[in-house]
Amino acid sequence: MRITKLVFCGALAVSVAISQTKPVASYKDIKYPPLHNVKVPEPLRYELANGMVVFILEDHELPTFGASAMIHTGGRLVPADKVGLGGITGSVMRTGGTTTRSGDDLDKLLDRLGASVETGIQADAGTAFISSLKEDADTALSILSDIMRNPAFPDDKIALAKTQVLDSIGRRNEDSHGIVQREFSHVIYGKGSPYGRQPEYDTVNAITRQDLVQFHHQYFQPENVILGVWGDFKTADMKVLIEKEFGSWPRGGMPKPEVPPVDPAARNRSGVYVIDKDDVNQSEVLVGALGGKRSDPDYYANVVTSQILGGGFGSRLLNRIRTDEGLAYSTFASWGAQYDHPGTYLAGAGTKSGTTIKAIRLIKEELKKMGEAEPKDLEFQKAKDFILKGQSFDFDSTAKIVERLMTYEYSGYPLDTLKKFNENIAKVTKADVLRVAKQYWQPEKMAIVILGKTADFDEPPSSLGPVTNIDITIPKPKSAQVGAATDESLARGRTLLAKARQAMGGDKLASVKNVVQKYDLIAVTPQGEMALKAESTHQNGKSLEKITTPMGEMLQGYDGQKAWMKTPGGVQDAPPAAAKMAKDELDRDLVSLLANSPKLKAQALGSSKLEGKDVEGVLVTDPDTKMEVKLFVDPATGLVSGRSYVGAMMGAPGELQETYLEYKDVNGIKFPSHAVVSQNGSKRAEIKVNDVAINTEIADSVFAKP
Repeated sequence: MRITKLVFCGALAVSVAISQTKPVASYKDIKYPPLHNVKVPEPLRYELANGMVVFILEDHELPTFGASAMIHTGGRLVPADKVGLGGITGSVMRTGGTTTRSGDDLDKLLDRLGASVETGIQADAGTAFISSLKEDADTALSILSDIMRNPAFPDDKIALAKTQVLDSIGRRNEDSHGIVQREFSHVIYGKGSPYGRQPEYDTVNAITRQDLVQFHHQYFQPENVILGVWGDFKTADMKVLIEKEFGSWPRGGMPKPEVPPVDPAARNRSGVYVIDKDDVNQSEVLVGALGGKRSDPDYYANVVTSQILGGGFGSRLLNRIRTDEGLAYSTFASWGAQYDHPGTYLAGAGTKSGTTIKAIRLIKEELKKMGEAEPKDLEFQKAKDFILKGQSFDFDSTAKIVERLMTYEYSGYPLDTLKKFNENIAKVTKADVLRVAKQYWQPEKMAIVILGKTADFDEPPSSLGPVTNIDITIPKPKSAQVGAATDESLARGRTLLAKARQAMGGDKLASVKNVVQKYDLIAVTPQGEMALKAESTHQNGKSLEKITTPMGEMLQGYDGQKAWMKTPGGVQDAPPAAAKMAKDELDRDLVSLLANSPKLKAQALGSSKLEGKDVEGVLVTDPDTKMEVKLFVDPATGLVSGRSYVGAMMGAPGELQETYLEYKDVNGIKFPSHAVVSQNGSKRAEIKVNDVAINTEIADSVFAKP
């Protein structure tokens, strides 16, 4: 009974206390105290005699060491015909090791130390980073210095890096969000601008080891470097160590690179730009324009404006388009100012195909409203609070503190820029927001970039204004150039092609309706050779390739229109580029090519050697399909000794060279039975055919997607 009384008395006391407290009508009435001022430790800044700037900050919380470098360079500085050079240089500096320590040896050393090192060259800067335990700080800093000063650039690592970039080019149209962001930059800056261009097969293939050596020599000099170190050490000891590793680095004497200008025309890119992609059922939309730099007076007001417009939950775009209308799975807005050149600002959304134009109209409405009246008190204050409170994440590690100051130093900004940022955001008024909204966020002066399946749109894109269509087809690598055709070379070409047709089967070639070949395939990969079993089936402009791998069976089919793939993980449509490659391969197949040779154009290319054998080259072109392939004909026998063309084999496309070492005769028709395939001069595969069957019963359903 005593317990019950205690409970009752306690409840009564709480009830009385509550009744005497003024109730809170709404969360809006809750008053928060001002944010505390964050005390940020200040790193020591000084310069070495060779011009290298250094930041040092002690941090004894953990027994670790970290160092980071920024180098005045960037991919935007490379020649237009070598785009990709910056990224490849930055990659191979790490993977290729140094003149005293190979990349593989470096990996072993880092594993033993439990340390990591990375290098890279982005669009506007070069970077290098290393981390280790504090007792290994001297070794770590020595490694970082060695990599920055003495990269070896071995050929095999350069080839691997180039292959990785080439492979990424082939995949760049697989991600819709990435495509629309990329093409938006092309629209605003210009596709050939240092801020809008991208690596292509030809620009990457043109890069040589000497290009990497020269690029490194030009920009990696101490007066171009800002070094930051932090961790569990004594500053005096660290200064001695830095002097030991970097003080002997002589000045390079090269001028500091200038920031490439932005085309003035970039400020007038308004219009409607459409990327028609028929393999998607959702659209990506961006509405934006060229903005300014972080040093501009209007930068702060525009940051607040973009937060109100589309900065997340509670923003106008999300409330209107996603919450109220239920049209979009994502909405956003941002003011993307850069440190040393104008950035872009934009609003965007992702929505289903059937609501694409409606979503754009709603974005334009919200943009227009931003310039019609000052923001409401609550949304204005929430936006500023979100921005200011978010700054706390810029101080949650000594690494971030040091690297932020390095960025300011790199871009020529005062070191108290972050403090000024907070002060200037706090000074932004509602009148400032209205003013910049009227000046910058005018939808009629902004570019609208749309990616989606236009056939499924709720309205045609032209309902928004005149349309500029964007072609995202990936340019194929160029084949080796040949001289202009003459009457003599064309006549000789026709003679050689006719001779090859006769030697390979003559009129019997036209009787081949389908071909099934089973073969052993040795694929050469960066990890070594891989032995595989394979089977190919061709019939009526359709194909099926089957490869048995250690991971299971893989199929790639082409039904005459679209390509598909089946792996142990399932079945999926292949990119349109895969269908194009499958069709190209069928068009240049030796049997069908020679069977149709009378209607093809043939240009003799002269005599040459192929694996020590005398051959004559013939450039064969189909006027209808624009297919091109070079055949190498044995002038003595008429047999085709090889062919070359632009294509792909388990990777990025390039100049493929097939050399035929043996033939198999099937009913009087010659089929290559032993071939070596090379790409850009390097062996990629070896094929040995075990069985060839022609004109068997094959249903067209074999080529259909499962």
